[in-house]
Amino acid sequence: MWSKKIEIQDQTMNSVRIVKRFFFIYEIFFIFFLTGCASGRYDNFASDSMAMPGLKPFRAEPNFDWPLNGKVAYAFGAKEEGVALKGMVIQGVEGQEVRAAETGQVVFTDFGLRGYGKTIIIDHEQGYSTVYARNAQVLVRNGDWVRKGQMIARVGQDGKGSFPQVYFELRHHSRPLDPQKIVG
Repeated sequence: MWSKKIEIQDQTMNSVRIVKRFFFIYEIFFIFFLTGCASGRYDNFASDSMAMPGLKPFRAEPNFDWPLNGKVAYAFGAKEEGVALKGMVIQGVEGQEVRAAETGQVVFTDFGLRGYGKTIIIDHEQGYSTVYARNAQVLVRNGDWVRKGQMIARVGQDGKGSFPQVYFELRHHSRPLDPQKIVG
């Protein structure tokens, strides 16, 4: 009788170990999936020679810079032609460099969005994305990886602009954010 109880306890303990291993493996997979490491998404940015291949050092939040030096012509939420802006319009000089606000991957370039003209969208870490529109010239393509501060476009008067400008939008999980509250 005691041997039967011990046998049942051993089977139960083995089952518990198997379940624990499963959840441990599941947890590791889930973490890799969320950070993009399983897909190799950050392979190009591994900076630590001691890091495992495909892993990128963790950063809490992206640290965005302004895409160009210029005067804010229309702030976030201001009305332009009766519509509240989900970004901001920054006045620049014709041909001025537009730079990536943070490191990321170009996920969209288009040359004919109504009211936006030549547009670039960059996907960043932690669910952030940035939009750069009304450019005179786009210097990147879909799929390109860009580093923070890299030139991606030139200022122009494409789209709605009556003066040289860039429309800049910052989003977190598709929700528009006020760049003046976040960009450093």
